[in-house]
Amino acid sequence: MKRKNTLRDLLSAGPEAEAAAQPTTARVPSGAVRAMGLSLGHLREEAQALRASIEAGDTVVELDPALVEGSFVNDRLAADSEGELRALVQSIAESGQQVPVLVRPHPDKTGHYQIAYGHRRLIAVRRLGVRLKAVVRALSDAELVVAQGKENIERRNLTFIERALFAAHLEAHGFDRPTLHAALAVQSAEMTRYLQVARSIPRAVILAIGPAPRTGRPRWLELQRLFAQPQAEDMAAQVVAGPGFRALSSDARFQRVFESLRHGGAAPEAGRFWRNPRGEPVVRIEQSAQGMRLTINERLEPEFGTYVAEQLEALYQGFRSSREGRKAR
Repeated sequence: MKRKNTLRDLLSAGPEAEAAAQPTTARVPSGAVRAMGLSLGHLREEAQALRASIEAGDTVVELDPALVEGSFVNDRLAADSEGELRALVQSIAESGQQVPVLVRPHPDKTGHYQIAYGHRRLIAVRRLGVRLKAVVRALSDAELVVAQGKENIERRNLTFIERALFAAHLEAHGFDRPTLHAALAVQSAEMTRYLQVARSIPRAVILAIGPAPRTGRPRWLELQRLFAQPQAEDMAAQVVAGPGFRALSSDARFQRVFESLRHGGAAPEAGRFWRNPRGEPVVRIEQSAQGMRLTINERLEPEFGTYVAEQLEALYQGFRSSREGRKAR
């Protein structure tokens, strides 16, 4: 069944049709099939919620996207993947906007709206120059940010530090803890960690590092503890302003700040790491009285260690030729 037909049927069918749409046999899906199933499952949930909304009296309308503004609370440190956005634009161009967004009347601008969820769909219709399908609902600030948080949870791609900043933004806007818990769907212990990290690490440093998609909660908590050191903020500011920092990947920028604070602000010893063009520390170089040791991080560059091992004979011959050439001179 085509994706657009699945959604259309869900919007129009009753419980019997939904039950008939459920698979009758259990299989272990491949990665691609599983991903498609998750996508269709997400569409099914949104369609069911939308149908319930319409049945409750909400109406789908078409709006000029120029009149729709983003949320008053930012939850992103980086823009969405251009590839993902292009795919969404193509999907809407071919099949239309299947799922409306949720907006509320703008609290300060008559005739304008503020989006609760569906930010990517708003970007896509703007690029296409078409009108935006939306459900307009009177939402309080708390209801809007809970809906916004719900969308992020369903997408499952906010990094730890983006969640932490989102929580801190909500707290700064005066929302209470129950609202924060509902918006991020976490319990008190995890919310405490989010807020501690966001409060302890200077915002300027977090923004300079970026979303750091490969850097999880444990590493951010370690960095938080390092900022308890005297002069940590000054040391981090020097690293962030240093040459080449902006050219690094977000995770490599995190690592650069982390290493600096861990070494008390001293620059890492020369040759400590060999970094790939993305700035990631792929090869650790350790010199001791017994000799030199190279440790290759294959998580960052899969199979690079195997390749280097296969090139040892050629490297050695090149080394011998180089030495003999110097002696001849």
